[in-house]
Amino acid sequence: MLFADSFTDQVVVVTGGSSGIGRAVAELFLREGAHVVIVNRDPERGAAALAELRKISPQCASFPCDVSCEDQVKDLFSSVERTYGRLDVLHNNAGISVGGGLLDTTREQWDTVLGVNLRGAFFCSKYAVPLLQKGERKAIINTVSELGLVATRGSIAYCSSKGALLQFTRAAVLELAPLGIRVNAVCPAGTESEMFYRDMASCEGGYEVNAARLAASYPLGRIAVPMDIAPAVLFLASSGASFMTGAHIVLDAGFTIQ
Repeated sequence: MLFADSFTDQVVVVTGGSSGIGRAVAELFLREGAHVVIVNRDPERGAAALAELRKISPQCASFPCDVSCEDQVKDLFSSVERTYGRLDVLHNNAGISVGGGLLDTTREQWDTVLGVNLRGAFFCSKYAVPLLQKGERKAIINTVSELGLVATRGSIAYCSSKGALLQFTRAAVLELAPLGIRVNAVCPAGTESEMFYRDMASCEGGYEVNAARLAASYPLGRIAVPMDIAPAVLFLASSGASFMTGAHIVLDAGFTIQ
């Protein structure tokens, strides 16, 4: 077991759970004995991830849901309630990145990025609360980003969404602490995933050039892999973090201290 306490039969929802950090988090929770619901807006990708994750544990389920759509989020948590009766951990991990600066980002791009990255976390947290109150862990963990702490050119919608998500994390603490629900965040740097590959590949020079340039800007000199990030999520859900709320763990290879 990775942690001293057990996640056996705990109920966990991971949005954006079919790839990248979310999939790694789902895998670790499954290995720790939890029931895990992975959430993805693409049913085919969700089904493919589910087939692989069930090789680790049969206690995995998949639910297709666009977290930016309130009615779909309501359906998600209604399904969790019918199936499990409670929720122990919510990992708000779903996120998208659309590159563009202030002058060339369209309203549609802006709304799409904030819809998933910020509104999605709001909807999921809101409708998870009644189930979390019935759970044991009562933990929400949000995936922010190093770009919730520092900014970069050409990514104004993403930076804005992640900075707002960090503040959302803090504001939610004050409302949910009286209910015994803890809210924390992880702030990863560039992490290998399909989204990361698309971002790097879309820039001039292509993936290899841009990924190497980014890695060189990190003191540790490399890009993260999802399993570099996932254990921090499990820690924040564990009893070892029982006195932590409103915190954010920075996993950025030292980038933001420069």
